[in-house]
Amino acid sequence: MERPLLLWAREVTNATYRNQLFETRQQPNVELLQEYETARRARVSHIIPFRDEGIAALYVALGKEGFLDFVDFLVYKLGASGQSGAAKLAALELVLSDAGSEWKVGRRRDFASLERRVPGGVSDAIEAIIEAPGHAGTLLAEAWNAAFGRAPDYEKAYSKAVKAVEAAAIPVVSPAHVAATLGTVIAQMRDQGNWKLQMSREHATYSTDQVVLGVMQALWTGQNDRHAGQPGYTPSTQADAEAGVILAVPLVQWFSSGAIARR
Repeated sequence: MERPLLLWAREVTNATYRNQLFETRQQPNVELLQEYETARRARVSHIIPFRDEGIAALYVALGKEGFLDFVDFLVYKLGASGQSGAAKLAALELVLSDAGSEWKVGRRRDFASLERRVPGGVSDAIEAIIEAPGHAGTLLAEAWNAAFGRAPDYEKAYSKAVKAVEAAAIPVVSPAHVAATLGTVIAQMRDQGNWKLQMSREHATYSTDQVVLGVMQALWTGQNDRHAGQPGYTPSTQADAEAGVILAVPLVQWFSSGAIARR
């Protein structure tokens, strides 16, 4: 993947100018790298080798992982630049997919970034839910990026996943309860005992409300870092965060779409 990725990055980071003879030329866009280094609060600048020797020198200076972080920045910039950016992002995704990379170009609402690949069905589901109107989609987008992006924050991912479900579920179950949490929603649904997924058939001894409550309880109980200073507090791991976000996806969809309702 190295050569095609460098060719793509060179095209994206070159700036066009005219020399004294009014001939069109290209040179590395040092302002772009300056913006990246400022955003990252880089302690060492690589502007000089980039300016003098181009993208290959920057790749050597940053190393493989550091260069992927720079590509992530380029994806973010291109994602905000309209159709011209969309074409370049499509070209990058082709490079990544052809090489079998674990990374792909993802867009969550108006935010584009590199994210780790997941099975296509899961990716399609999360995209549809995130793009739906409502605060829950925004929170779920933040959770997804924190779990699967280039700068993972597993505690944030899990917390945002829980908040996304709360944003979808509380207006349905506890609209008048201003202090409701996912925990209180679970307790209320369990006490009422008359919630179900809108399905025409149910198992004779294992109802759909048990499925929904089981998924909600697993998400709520699985968050080890809800309150610091309490027994059992441990930071969320990568596995915790990824599982939490994946659990949140169907719950947000069910509550947002009306698939969960009173019997």
